[in-house]
Amino acid sequence: MDKKESARLAYVLETALNIFVRYGYKKTSIEDISKAAGITRQGIYLHFKNKDEIFSASIQKALDDGLQSADQILEDDRLTLEEKLFQALDEWFGRHVGFLHPEASDLVAQCERVLGDAVENSSSSFQKKLEQVILESSGKNTKDDMKRAATIADMLCTCASTWKHRLSSRQEFQEKLCDAIHLCCQDLRD
Repeated sequence: MDKKESARLAYVLETALNIFVRYGYKKTSIEDISKAAGITRQGIYLHFKNKDEIFSASIQKALDDGLQSADQILEDDRLTLEEKLFQALDEWFGRHVGFLHPEASDLVAQCERVLGDAVENSSSSFQKKLEQVILESSGKNTKDDMKRAATIADMLCTCASTWKHRLSSRQEFQEKLCDAIHLCCQDLRD
């Protein structure tokens, strides 16, 4: 697949995800996706044999893109620990604040049905990356330090996940996230 075709396919997957998030799995049709992406239904069927396949590919692309962005942020040595945590958590969770419409309440069940453990595995991988960055920043590697890093990563992910669903604005999400990171990292500075 050449670059142009690859970019086109990426656009179709991003468009499909937006349609699924807006209308839910059951109410979204291949026709809806093709119209929004500006291609024919046959164009969709050249790449995907059914709605499950395009749904799976669009969710997997979003997960992969999120992990890739988080990796780049967490590996950036120019950033402080708090900046790394803020940017990575905002990229992973914050970009989805207010994204899920009430009509799309079936998406979680459909993700589990179509993707199995893929979403949970990606979330777990993201949290492990946070743990590692927190542990490395402490400069120590004792059992207590590993436990503290795991607890901080778990707390931040749990808070961010909750706020992603509860808050309506990304700005409010970012303000709460900033405070949570500051509080969690206070112990590391002492």
